[in-house]
Amino acid sequence: MKHKKKIITGLVLIGGITSLLLFFSVGKAKTIYKEAPVTIDIPQMYETNIVWPVEAKDKKTAGEASGVAVDSKDNIYYLHRATATYGNDEVINKDTVVVLDAQTKEVRDTWGKGLFKSPHGLEIDSEDNVWITDISQNKIYKFSPEGKLLGTFGSDYPFYMEAALRIRNVLPKFPTGMDEYTFARPTDVTVLKDGSFVVSDGYRNRRIVKFDQNGKFIWEKNLLGNKDGEFNLPHGISHDENGNLYVADRNNARIQVFDKDGNFLDSWNSKELGRPFGVEVGDDGNVYVADGGNSLYPEGGKGSHQVVVLNTNGEVIQRFGSWGENKGQLKIPHDIAVNSKGDIYVAELENKRLQEFKKKD
Repeated sequence: MKHKKKIITGLVLIGGITSLLLFFSVGKAKTIYKEAPVTIDIPQMYETNIVWPVEAKDKKTAGEASGVAVDSKDNIYYLHRATATYGNDEVINKDTVVVLDAQTKEVRDTWGKGLFKSPHGLEIDSEDNVWITDISQNKIYKFSPEGKLLGTFGSDYPFYMEAALRIRNVLPKFPTGMDEYTFARPTDVTVLKDGSFVVSDGYRNRRIVKFDQNGKFIWEKNLLGNKDGEFNLPHGISHDENGNLYVADRNNARIQVFDKDGNFLDSWNSKELGRPFGVEVGDDGNVYVADGGNSLYPEGGKGSHQVVVLNTNGEVIQRFGSWGENKGQLKIPHDIAVNSKGDIYVAELENKRLQEFKKKD
C-alpha cells in the first residue's frame, strides 16, 4: 500500500513539473527567414569611402563596429568595441568612441576608455548629448559631446538575475522578478524632442520601453512573438518628427512602427527589406535601414547585406549593397546614420569599419 502511494505521489509530482514546464515554455518565437532579394549595385549618385579606420595605428585597435550617429553639425560619432567582442565581461581599456569632422572626416576626438564592457547602441539627442547602451552592463549611459558622463539608467542586477534570464531563454514564461527599470542586454535608444527616451531592450528581453527625461517609467510593449506589436529581438530604434517610433525587429525580419504612446501603427516585412539590424529616420523624413543579413544565423545562408531607404509608408525608394570587404561592399551592416545632406554612414560589424556613401554634388 505504501509502495502504491509513493508511485502515485511520484506520478503527481512528475505531472505537476511537466505542467509547469509546459506553461513556462509557452510563447517561443521562431526566427523568420525570407528569400534574399536580388543584389543591386550602388547608384551613381553616391561616392563610397572608408572613413575609419584609415591610419595603420587605428586599424590595429579597430574592433567590431556597433553604432554610428551624427550631431547637429553633421559631425560623425562612431562606436566600436576595440579589443573586445560581443558580450565581453571585462572593462575595455581602449577608446571606443571616435568623433570625425563633418567636412574633412579627420578624427577630432576619441573617448570611452574604461567605461564600457560591450557597447552596442549609439544615439545623439537634439542637444548633441551622446547616448550609449551596454549589453554586458545592462545600462543606458548619457554623455556630453566630449564624453563626460551625465546620467546612468537601469537597475542593478540582483545576484540571481543572470541565471533566471538564461532559464527564460529556454522557458519564455519563467518568472525573473524584473521591474520596468531592469534592462537585459539593451540594444539601442532613441531620444525625443521633450527629452523622453525609448529603449529597445532586445537580446534577453523582448520589449521597447519609454521613460521621461528624468528616467521615470512611462510605458512598455513587452510581448514575445511575430504578431503585430510583438517582438523577437528589437535591435534598433529611431523616431520621426511626430514622435512615431520605428523598430528594427531583427529576428522577425521586419520594421514595426508605433506612435509616441506605444500604439501599433504598421509593420513592414517585404523581401526587399531583408533583415533589419539598424534603423534611422533622416531629416528628409525617409527611413534608412541597415540590413545585416543572415550570416549570424546558421540556417539562413548569408542573406542580403545592404542599405535600404523607405518612405513613411514602408515603400522601398532605394536599396543597394552586396556581401564583401571591398569598398562599396558590406559585411553585416550593424547600424546606420544619415546627415543633413543625405550622406549615409554604415557601421559594419564584421568588416570592423565605418563606410560612407556620399552624395555627389
